[in-house]
Amino acid sequence: MFPRNLFFISFLVVKLAFSAEPAFSQSRLVVLVYHHFEDPVSSDVSCTPQDFESHMIALKKAGFTFLNVETARFFLLGSGKEIKKPILVTFDDGYESNYLHAFPVALKLKIPLTVFVITSRIGLKPQFTKYLSEDQIKEMALSGLIDFGSHTHDLHTKTLTIFRAFRSNPNPVLRLLSQDLQQSKKRLFEITGKEVISLAWPYGNYNSQISKIAFDCGFLLHFTSRNGYNEPGSDPFGIKRIPITSRDNVESVLRKARGGN
Repeated sequence: MFPRNLFFISFLVVKLAFSAEPAFSQSRLVVLVYHHFEDPVSSDVSCTPQDFESHMIALKKAGFTFLNVETARFFLLGSGKEIKKPILVTFDDGYESNYLHAFPVALKLKIPLTVFVITSRIGLKPQFTKYLSEDQIKEMALSGLIDFGSHTHDLHTKTLTIFRAFRSNPNPVLRLLSQDLQQSKKRLFEITGKEVISLAWPYGNYNSQISKIAFDCGFLLHFTSRNGYNEPGSDPFGIKRIPITSRDNVESVLRKARGGN
């Protein structure tokens, strides 16, 4: 396994090496984020299954190279400059609709996808829809096309707001967060048999102390809700993403992926 401290040092070296070059001279990693699939849509962060498939077909026809988590990690370290139009497609929360609608598209088009799961909700229906079951996660992982990351175990909340409510040092939220992330990582490993190195922060809430806790737990890639694109040498602990909403169509998804408004 790649030692975490060595990874951190390598990232700093690469960042310094690329800082002298103009950003526009490098390929940019586009990270899209989806959530739930339904028809008709009832939420701004939902998408119809038909629209999702049309988005993926259009991106593939436009020459984008779909990456998995490990390849995205090396791209950020500067090892994938030859990759043309790199893109990472992610899903937050871990809804069953990802299995029912996104997984078949991945199999059909042979494209990798990444799902960030709230592991305490696996197999449950605590809200408006059901979450992925253990068997579904296992099947998706065994396909070799679907990566899984953490969206926390049971801290899908605005952690930074709670963190700021405490004035004690050390902040008790950090210990709670460490326990939660370790539990999430362990649960996904038990189901998939694969080491989990990525997480997406709920609501994009984090700071340097929270990020360090995640790093110490073995998470080498931290995905945020910051809008934007990622150059080689970009911060792997602050990865930017582009949200896809119910208002998007093929044209707007392509425009977002190409760097338009």
